[in-house]
Amino acid sequence: MFMRLLERMGYTKEEASWILYDVGNSAQVLTTCTVIFPLLIAYITPGDSSVYVGWANTVYGVLLAVMSPILGTVADYKGMKMKLFRFFLYIGIVGGFALALPFIDYRMALVIFVIAMVGYNGSIIFYDAFIVDVCEDDERVDKVSAAGYAWGYIGSTLPFLIFVIPFAIVTLVGDVQIGPFLLTYRWGCGLTMAMAVLWWLIYSRPILKNVRQRQYHEPVQHVVKESFRRLWNTFRNVRRNRNIFLFCLSYFFYIDCVNTVIKMAVSLATEMGVSDVMSLVLVIVINLFCFPCAIWFGKLVKRFGSKPMLIVSILGYIGIIICGSLIPVNVNFIWVVGILIGMFQGGIQATSRSYFTRLIPDKEDSNEYFGFFSVFSKFSSILGPMIISLIIMITGQTNIGILGLIPMMIVGGALLLLVKDAD
Repeated sequence: MFMRLLERMGYTKEEASWILYDVGNSAQVLTTCTVIFPLLIAYITPGDSSVYVGWANTVYGVLLAVMSPILGTVADYKGMKMKLFRFFLYIGIVGGFALALPFIDYRMALVIFVIAMVGYNGSIIFYDAFIVDVCEDDERVDKVSAAGYAWGYIGSTLPFLIFVIPFAIVTLVGDVQIGPFLLTYRWGCGLTMAMAVLWWLIYSRPILKNVRQRQYHEPVQHVVKESFRRLWNTFRNVRRNRNIFLFCLSYFFYIDCVNTVIKMAVSLATEMGVSDVMSLVLVIVINLFCFPCAIWFGKLVKRFGSKPMLIVSILGYIGIIICGSLIPVNVNFIWVVGILIGMFQGGIQATSRSYFTRLIPDKEDSNEYFGFFSVFSKFSSILGPMIISLIIMITGQTNIGILGLIPMMIVGGALLLLVKDAD
């Protein structure tokens, strides 16, 4: 369905296949990571569930941050990128199905969540790097990158409305007897998550079938040894390339807020008194806003430039944090938060990815650079949840914990101002 529509819109088969992976994995992120898993953990976990979710995100973030640069370097050799992409994709899918099992306790659920997220985010490292293989020139990068996020939002929201039916039933009316089967809260969560993983699996097929690595280094005899040598050279190049280094530092700070909001929004909102039903409606509203706003954002980038629009997004996320901290005062602030997330989330992610792509000096080394790009992203995924969890543990107030993200956004914006656009 989506493939034919994208090709009619002027995207090549390779570009459309790359975009469709975002359609698949975004449904998994929306359904499992953003909505159902935090609510499930809140249901089965004793104590403050947002702290458990925060530490789980921290653990898998550390694992990915350590692995990312090494994996990125190995993937630059001919034929390796797709093999590694496939490996992590299947880990994520198996972990996703295991997470849907209704009989696991909260400890096992947290462990499986970490494994599943290592698989999902590992596949994203290579998915992001594939953009240099599917786009023929830099002019296409902005458009295709924005389209990935935009179609990911709409392609996740539509199936989500179907996937969430079992969970919505038990949330609204309680346990339901369907013949010999009793639909409980745990079964509702499990069925909803399992359908999302199946959707992800189906929409991963086009990229596996149609996308091939075009930018690569020829294989060498000692791959691991040579990878470490090139990894060290890339680190020196990144450090010497002031633009890339400054952008990575800036990205490290500001993307922290974005990643933390994506991963912990529902969990934090639940702790501040937002109901499950309101959370579901809010997520749908956000994703419906995200689709047109991501496309609109891409057009504004073309008109005003990437860096100015990134600065605007950073200011927007500071507004999101402040409004989020006011939810205990008036729960209706959750709708302001939702609208602002819809306006800026897709834009800041897509523009960051395409802006970094243009800063890379040698496209053959794209995986190496995206490996480092991923390190900064994953370490920021560690810092945000950890800071929020620590502040909540110390103060006992969720809304104060959220405000801990603002200093990092300010530092990220200040560093971004020092980055010079690529020639």
